[in-house]
Amino acid sequence: MMTDKKPTKKEIEALQAQIEAYQAKPVRENERRVRIGGSFEDAVKKMAEAPPISNKEIKEWAKKQREDME
Repeated sequence: MMTDKKPTKKEIEALQAQIEAYQAKPVRENERRVRIGGSFEDAVKKMAEAPPISNKEIKEWAKKQREDME
């Protein structure tokens, strides 16, 4: 779902269902889930209001993340 347009209500609901299904799964010993402060509704609102991001910007961000990890 990496596009330059904002997600529709239907896409947001599908994402919410996917997240809830993932959270219902047990966590393996070698995993650690990231917790974001706030409720799911707050996170969806923040995502919906975020400006679109291009693939080039995603590549640059991922490259920076890899460099920070090294």
